[in-house]
Amino acid sequence: MPPLGAFSYLEGLLMDRRDFLKVCSTVAIASMLDPSVFSNMLSAQEGMFKAYKKALFVKEDGSPLREEDLKPHNSYIFFYPYASTPCYLIDLGEEVKPVDVKLKDGKTYKWQGGVGSKKSIVAYSAICAHQWSYPTKQYSFINYYPPDKPSETTKKSGIIQCCAHLGVYDPKEGGKVVDGPPEVPLASVVIQEEGGKFYAIGILGVDQFSQFFDNYKRELREAYGSIAKAKELVDKCVVMEASKYVKQVIHC
Repeated sequence: MPPLGAFSYLEGLLMDRRDFLKVCSTVAIASMLDPSVFSNMLSAQEGMFKAYKKALFVKEDGSPLREEDLKPHNSYIFFYPYASTPCYLIDLGEEVKPVDVKLKDGKTYKWQGGVGSKKSIVAYSAICAHQWSYPTKQYSFINYYPPDKPSETTKKSGIIQCCAHLGVYDPKEGGKVVDGPPEVPLASVVIQEEGGKFYAIGILGVDQFSQFFDNYKRELREAYGSIAKAKELVDKCVVMEASKYVKQVIHC
């Protein structure tokens, strides 16, 4: 049988009680497949999922990340699918249900919702979908604003906001745009659970990687030695608190 995470991903993408029989037949077929093949099968139906190298979430000491290691409403940084592309991992403290995410061109895709025992853990690309602002070791304009610390400018909380142009995204709604100039949601990282461990297996939504690599060639060469090294696919995601990684977290 496929791991528990495969069923969680299936539920997030397809579960509709009116289509229960259809889903059961899909599960029966998927039980004979490798998890990566299983994910690719589902992505073909949605057209918005891209599988990358399966990467284990680990702590800074190299041990597997466990659910209890995450503090609710604290933002954590990891890099996926490439060595240089930052993402946020956040425990939102409550169940986050799957939702349909609609794009301006009319396309929709099913976001899986939260993972973990409470279905409260979500992960998104930390590259702003507007002008590709991202967290660096020196500073970060794009950050998560917990419920008790709303943005001074937009007065919103429980959101991911980029201070570069005040783009606001809702992490409980598949990263959809709430306010500002972005035209597409934040891309999400699809997480698979296996035996209490968490793995990143791909990206769902409209990613910004091509624009990111084109726009920051000089910075990435300086940071990683070459663009090739910046584009290396990872098989482990080292998770660290954003406040420890970024010297100056800029809020607005």
